[in-house]
Amino acid sequence: MITFEKAVKFIGEIEVPSDKSITHRALILGSMAEGVTLINKPLLSTDTLATLNAFEFMGVDVMNEITRFTVRSDGYKKFKEPLNVINCMNSGTTTRLLAGVLSPSKYTSILTGDASLIKRPMGRVIKPLSMMGADIRARVDNNFLPMTIHPSKMFSTKIESEVNSAQVKSAVLLAGLQLEGETTYIEKVVTRDHTENMLKRFGADLKVDGNDISVKGVDSLSAQSFTVPGDFSSAAYYIALALIFEGSDITVKDVGLNKTRTGLLTVLKSLGLVIDIDMKDDAFEPYGDIRIKHQKLKGGSVTGDIIANMIDEIPVLAVSALFSEAPVEIRNAKELRVKESDRISAIVSNFKALGAKIEEFDDGMKIYPLEKINKGAKLKSYHDHRIAMINIILAKKFGIDILLDDIDCLNVSYPEFIVDIISLEEV
Repeated sequence: MITFEKAVKFIGEIEVPSDKSITHRALILGSMAEGVTLINKPLLSTDTLATLNAFEFMGVDVMNEITRFTVRSDGYKKFKEPLNVINCMNSGTTTRLLAGVLSPSKYTSILTGDASLIKRPMGRVIKPLSMMGADIRARVDNNFLPMTIHPSKMFSTKIESEVNSAQVKSAVLLAGLQLEGETTYIEKVVTRDHTENMLKRFGADLKVDGNDISVKGVDSLSAQSFTVPGDFSSAAYYIALALIFEGSDITVKDVGLNKTRTGLLTVLKSLGLVIDIDMKDDAFEPYGDIRIKHQKLKGGSVTGDIIANMIDEIPVLAVSALFSEAPVEIRNAKELRVKESDRISAIVSNFKALGAKIEEFDDGMKIYPLEKINKGAKLKSYHDHRIAMINIILAKKFGIDILLDDIDCLNVSYPEFIVDIISLEEV
């Protein structure tokens, strides 16, 4: 088991790893474009490397220079047939977006993943692509990896969303980009729009009309150069640190502030918090600095459409709620059950082990302020990086009284998380 020394407070400035979602999409669009794309400050993690390796399988030349990816490609029409199964590791983004990229191709490809990924639902992306003519076959009612994509005659059409998922939307748009005519995806709730921003940047003919996103087929895309901002999801854990540790004052520098990703900030402000935002640029992907000082949540209910724009940050809200003035109830978050782990179940189990009062619902939870802990409580990561990170925060709050089972999964998004939080620790 793993333990940490108890911390007092956290003060200072920090830069978090670059945005995972944007890095994935930059690699994908850079590989689909003709020419040399330079991706400065990409996230180097097991998830993004899964995407990088997949396109190398298809003949794209990607030079990994740690602080920059140089992508050389002849365009999506020149992709080579992968001669082996593409292992997407633990990355749902890699899998679902690749399904969109590969569905219109003229060769067969097979996608698989690790023990966690093969349990995550893929029917949500297979169904809309199949409605466009894709021939995709997967395990157990066409819902789980491995997934085999066969050549087929696809066509542009209109697809209405059945789940609030930017990954599904992206898969449809990436497939439509390769088809004659115009493909339209109609969202019920606006989800993160990194793919739309990236498509525009690479020269795609894309238009957004309310919740309708349309893309026309193109023969080629133009290579680009840009810098990836800091990952808001990673920055959110420093918000939790400031809220949980009295006297803390933390500034997260150069972090992405795309309005379709920052639902957590909106919710926290509605729960009584003061958060300072210094916007630096909003030309492509908005970014700036976030400053958060120690204060307490007022408590309340978080529900509705805003959940789609903070789904990855709900673990941060949950752990912060343990130290709020009143209970925090989170609903309409059933999507949490099909992440790297069942995050609702994982959070409820860990918080109960800790000694907290928490109610579990099918689509969320109600968290009560923590009164006392069970010394020697054992918290599990469930091999999920976001659960591991909130466990580490709790271990820093209570020291050796809390035991952790595993933190290796941090490599999925934030390998240096422990080093970085300790760099802000004041003793």
